[in-house]
Amino acid sequence: MSIDLHNPYSREETYESWSSMSFTGEIRPSLMELKSLRYLDLSGNSFEHILIRKFIGSLKNLQYLNLADSGFSGEIPPSLGNLSNLQFLDLSSQSYNLFANGIQWMATLVSLKHLVMNHVNLPMVGSNLDEMLNKLPLLIELHLHSCQLFDPISSLTSTKFTSLSVISISHNFFTKFPVWLLNLSSLVSIDVSHNQLEEQISSRLGELPNLQYLDLSGNKKLTGSFSELLRGSWKKIEVLNLASSNFFDLDVGYNSLNGSLPEYLKERKNCSSEGLLPKLRYVDLSNNQLAGKLPFWLSQLEALTDLNLFNNTLQGPIPASFGTFRNLQYMSLGWNELNESLPVSFGQLSELVLLDVSGNHLTGILSEQHFSDLSKLKILWVQENWDLVLNVSSTWIPPFQISDLNMDSCNLGPSFPTWLKSQKNVFFLGMSNASISGFIPNW
Repeated sequence: MSIDLHNPYSREETYESWSSMSFTGEIRPSLMELKSLRYLDLSGNSFEHILIRKFIGSLKNLQYLNLADSGFSGEIPPSLGNLSNLQFLDLSSQSYNLFANGIQWMATLVSLKHLVMNHVNLPMVGSNLDEMLNKLPLLIELHLHSCQLFDPISSLTSTKFTSLSVISISHNFFTKFPVWLLNLSSLVSIDVSHNQLEEQISSRLGELPNLQYLDLSGNKKLTGSFSELLRGSWKKIEVLNLASSNFFDLDVGYNSLNGSLPEYLKERKNCSSEGLLPKLRYVDLSNNQLAGKLPFWLSQLEALTDLNLFNNTLQGPIPASFGTFRNLQYMSLGWNELNESLPVSFGQLSELVLLDVSGNHLTGILSEQHFSDLSKLKILWVQENWDLVLNVSSTWIPPFQISDLNMDSCNLGPSFPTWLKSQKNVFFLGMSNASISGFIPNW
């Protein structure tokens, strides 16, 4: 038997629709009469400020229980530990109204595969969390986002939940990376973002054979060398987010005169028919302390769709090879110390939606050729490049329809850019200090 009364609408996106479909009131003890109930979903409703009823723990055949974001408050009843057949449990709270002073009851949920308790206050749990996790041998997914957790989860010396595929413990207070994760070959996704990690990250992460997603962003005291991190095999990695950390050393010792790949990357590329990091789609190293020149080998990441190196201290020219990304949609190189001209090859980035090269020291001319195949471009930020000159024909019609254009403190003049007349979807336009003189056209 199943009961699915979840609200199909999101409270944030469509409040009126959510409100019209939201259940309120009480959960009555008559629910206990449904002895064969296996599936109960009350998520997304509005049982405001009532307790999770203890009698739910008597539904011993229950395999799926979802009470997420339904306004429950108070302590999570330990009687839920009686649900030994439970495979899925989601008690997430939007407003931090739920808490647990202890979680010993959870150790008896021996069938549990999916545990989600985002925004549940667990500050008093302490080392019991370690003990509980090791008593859930079938656990596949663990989501403890923003639970006021501290370091004891890092102290496990061995793990029995060897099927763990997804772990999200972001927005807590961990200062140490859980090293036991490095022994779980089953891991596909790791999110330890926005904690207080203080140590150097282990290059062993790159040896996890099934890892596709890694997010360590927002750990401002986390240190490490990106080049050392890349020495791992990273067989299946797709998303690598290290933003707002303390990484350094992006150039990995390549020969800046001829742009050759580092030797260990060369060997890997030559030995693999798939090429260098063949599945990597997303790289975010923004707001770090990366220095040196942009390495040519980044253009060898053939699957890349997002490249974010915003706000570092990278220097030198942008390699012409950066114009050869076949799948790149978002490139942010803003607020570094890059110089020389923007490569004409950027005009070949046919999938590009956003280009940010703002706040650098770029010089030279931006011509029509720089935009020749950019039909999907929506956002262009080139501001604060004082010696960058836009030189296009007065009859030029761009292949794109821009929505956000910032060319402050560049050279666009002396005439007002006539090509803007063809742009019908402009939401933001910045052209201050752009050496434009004369009248503003009435179109």
